[in-house]
Amino acid sequence: MKQVLSFLLLLCSINSFAQTLEGDRLALVALYNAAGGPNWYSERDNPWPLPSQPGDSPCGWFGVTCENGRVVSIDLGGNELSGQLPPEIGNLTALRDLSLANHGLNLYPPLTGKIPAEFANLTNLENLNLVDNFFGMEGIDVLWGITSLKTLSFTPLWPISESIGNLTNLESLSLLAGRALPSIPNLGNLPSAIGSMTTIKTLSIQTPGFSGAIPGWIGNLVNLNSLTITYAGFSGQIPKELGNLVNATSIMLAGIRQSGNVPAEIGNLAKLNTLVITDCELSGSLPATINNLTQIRKMVFSENNLGRRLPNVSNFDPGALTLYGNKFTFDGLEENFPKLSSGIQQQNLPITINNKVLSVYAGGTLANNTYRWYRFGELVATKTGDSTFVIQEDGNYYVTVNNSVVTTLMLVSETYSATLPVTLVDFRGKSESNQTKLTWKTTSETNNKGFEIERSADARTFEKIGFVDGSGDTKDDQFYHFTDLSPLATGYYRLKQLDYDGKSEHSKVIVVRAGKAVINIYPNPAQTELTVEGTGGNDIVSVFTPAGRSVVTDAALVGGKLDLKDLKEGIYTIKIGDVAKKLLIKR
Repeated sequence: MKQVLSFLLLLCSINSFAQTLEGDRLALVALYNAAGGPNWYSERDNPWPLPSQPGDSPCGWFGVTCENGRVVSIDLGGNELSGQLPPEIGNLTALRDLSLANHGLNLYPPLTGKIPAEFANLTNLENLNLVDNFFGMEGIDVLWGITSLKTLSFTPLWPISESIGNLTNLESLSLLAGRALPSIPNLGNLPSAIGSMTTIKTLSIQTPGFSGAIPGWIGNLVNLNSLTITYAGFSGQIPKELGNLVNATSIMLAGIRQSGNVPAEIGNLAKLNTLVITDCELSGSLPATINNLTQIRKMVFSENNLGRRLPNVSNFDPGALTLYGNKFTFDGLEENFPKLSSGIQQQNLPITINNKVLSVYAGGTLANNTYRWYRFGELVATKTGDSTFVIQEDGNYYVTVNNSVVTTLMLVSETYSATLPVTLVDFRGKSESNQTKLTWKTTSETNNKGFEIERSADARTFEKIGFVDGSGDTKDDQFYHFTDLSPLATGYYRLKQLDYDGKSEHSKVIVVRAGKAVINIYPNPAQTELTVEGTGGNDIVSVFTPAGRSVVTDAALVGGKLDLKDLKEGIYTIKIGDVAKKLLIKR
């Protein structure tokens, strides 16, 4: 009996000890030792005073806040935590705020392993941020039992359980991946239980790996103020149920494969002041209902395939609408021009030919349009109110179109190649045994002396590396080949066809990568630095805004890194050699 009583007294003593500031101190020391404390970024300027002694107060340690003699907040975000969470973290029973987000310098591996079962003791926890840590699936369900949570942010590497619906007090849910993932996880569909969590006001999904369409049940989140879905793997159409989010003030969809139209129900969102849908592969036209959004201050539909006539947007603020990178013509732009931002450059117009007469459809009032026709980049004709041009000689033609009302937009056509003396129907190259093999085919030749083979490291400055004799005059198919014995890591090639009378024409440019290198960039979204992998030694890097303005030009990588500190938050296009990728900067 005495032994049982002694055990109970000891158990009560341990429990009481865990509910004290001294218990909090020991839990923090355990966290320091288990999570790579000596390498924390804060240790350089604000080190924890360890080893500490019994009775020392942890209040005031870097990132630690106390109230009423207990630790209530720990903020170690961006502090390069590495290792695992210790079970002693469950002794911090007064904790309300815990941020172990690892979006820092990424010098060390993040936290991994199992979230300890003792996490369930944090019954007062309201705000939890575990972003950019790679916890395993085992033990993750302990999170769904902390029903006091109001904000939750983490990086999922596994399908999310329907038990997330137990978090009935949750107001903000963020599924984020800021640093490079070990591999793209298969997350499946979003759990439908989220659709019943009507307390949520902020929902942010910015991690790859999800599948299926954006679920229609998202429209059940009637108290949602902000919705952000970027680069998340969804496909299909934007659900019309999005129009049920009548309290939403901000919606952003970016980098997801959304087909079809923007749903007309979007016009129901009377409180919306920011709508961004970019790089989502949308087609068709914008619905007329967008003019119902009288609170709009910023609306962006960039880098999609939207087109046809722009509907009336008279209720928008001046400059509120951005349409960069779509297929709009001047139709509808003339009457809405004051509402458009400067970022409205569109995709190239298709060019048609009928009996050597070239033409394009640029929309708008024909008399307001000025067409400038170019041959091999040199201006050959300027016409106002006339969209046609008669070919007088062979060459590569394109046209630019300016409108006297929509003064900030110049439409550009595709390039049309008129019949050349030599009809080149195929030109290709491949890397093989550390050599580049070039082959090409002609179907007819007139006065063809031969082909100079030209190579470039940057697709701008070319040099001659060889010559192959032509076949003079022939109507038969001819096949040619050339081998570059010392290729570049990334080589750009073109043919310069020479006539006996001195005339010459250039072929299209092709690119061949030695070893079929694959270029990767991470993290994406990025903050202050980007890692670029797989580049060749001669590659250059440039960064462009959605409006096409260069903000980084011909930059050199330092140790495979690109400095982004001087760039603002937003979506950019990064071009590495001939490879273009989308980049999101978010801090």
